[in-house]
Amino acid sequence: MRLDQMSGAKLEQDGSSWQAYAEQPLTFQFSFGDLQTNQDKIAVFVRSVENGQPEAWVQASDGEYQLTLAQPGHYTFEFKARDQAFNYSPVTAVDVTAIPVPAMISVPLLGEVEVRIFQLLVLFGSLAIFGFGYVSFEIVQHRRRIVAAVERGYNPYISGEPVRRVDMFFGRHDLLRRIVSTLHNNSIMIHGERRIGKTTLLYQLANALQEVEDEEFWFVSVYIDLEGTTEEEFFHLLMDEIAQTVRELPELAPEQIEILNGLLNLHLAENQYTDREFNRDLRQIIHILEEYGAVQHRGCQVRLILLMDEMDTLSRFNHLIQQQLRRIFMRDFAATLGAVVAGIEISKEWERVESPWFNLFNEIAMAPFSTDEAIQLLTEPVRGYYMFEPDALDFIVEHSDGRPYRLQQYALEAVNQMLHHKRRVITLADVLVAHELIQLSGQQPKGSWGEDAARGELGVPQTPAPAT
Repeated sequence: MRLDQMSGAKLEQDGSSWQAYAEQPLTFQFSFGDLQTNQDKIAVFVRSVENGQPEAWVQASDGEYQLTLAQPGHYTFEFKARDQAFNYSPVTAVDVTAIPVPAMISVPLLGEVEVRIFQLLVLFGSLAIFGFGYVSFEIVQHRRRIVAAVERGYNPYISGEPVRRVDMFFGRHDLLRRIVSTLHNNSIMIHGERRIGKTTLLYQLANALQEVEDEEFWFVSVYIDLEGTTEEEFFHLLMDEIAQTVRELPELAPEQIEILNGLLNLHLAENQYTDREFNRDLRQIIHILEEYGAVQHRGCQVRLILLMDEMDTLSRFNHLIQQQLRRIFMRDFAATLGAVVAGIEISKEWERVESPWFNLFNEIAMAPFSTDEAIQLLTEPVRGYYMFEPDALDFIVEHSDGRPYRLQQYALEAVNQMLHHKRRVITLADVLVAHELIQLSGQQPKGSWGEDAARGELGVPQTPAPAT
């Protein structure tokens, strides 16, 4: 006895069994035989076993058996053959799972379609229509923004200011990640020529440290600009900036605020506030941070990072003040306090063995931008609004020597020229005019930012592009 084929009822094979729709005809085709018995003398019997309950054997017609699965469920169909001497063949069985017939709906041009499939078609069609509408709307809005930008003179470039916004920072991301990964147990010295991007890097480092998720440390960064600071006010300035940063922490406890209000820097004149008072206040600050971290950053050790800009100022101070600050870093608060300092000549000054800072900092020299970094700085601030001709980009990169402020100067004046001619493509001719203006001025061009006060109506971001 051999089962040859099944048909009808929308059969689907599922592993070793079959699936078929209930309430629809199902046909079994089989073959049988015996070496000593004519085929017409052999009888074939079939029965179904539903949910473990067998029915009575019934005789099937020659070679075919048809039935309808009355309801959903699991069925086993068994077949056997018998000769004239009442000898029976081994039972041949097949498992069939009957599933409900899906609901159907008549669709023009498509005919009968399953409701489930029809719903998917409606969903995908709706998404396609919505997507097309959204894309069309965005295209129209984008074109309007471009027209408005040209008409109102949108120019995102500016020279001479550091970049504070993360989304306007380009070209130094690898260096930023390198510094962050080093600060766990080290202090960093950044040096480079004026306007190479040191201040911008410190601002971005402050932003990055706020977002660091570290299993061992949580970072508190304090930016301190030392330009114009005198020896008498130095320690007072440091504590002013540190205390202000701590005050801005969210959810400070009332008793912690009370400690901040009792710091000596609030009650002593600048010339009376020495390293001794600074040490006392700093211990109070670190105590606050440790208590705060135990609640807000459980299991992490606080790491207070001073981001000290214009560090060349400190190099001109009396060596005693420098030694006092070194002692604070090296002995009193070595595990908790770190620094990233930036300056122009500090590398040469501090490489001397007699310097109080000798061998204290990991040194990083800031180099000019590479070609790719320069192109990124030029193109990203105006992406979606304006475009540079390739020749214009090449000229700016070649004549800027990778200096961020010079890249900004060229871009600022070139965009002004483009806007003057009511275009949205920055050409080589625009850049040549910018080059002439820069050469004639002998200093950074100021651009036309004074005319931009009313540009908020554009819906165009007015934050300057990165300057350093």
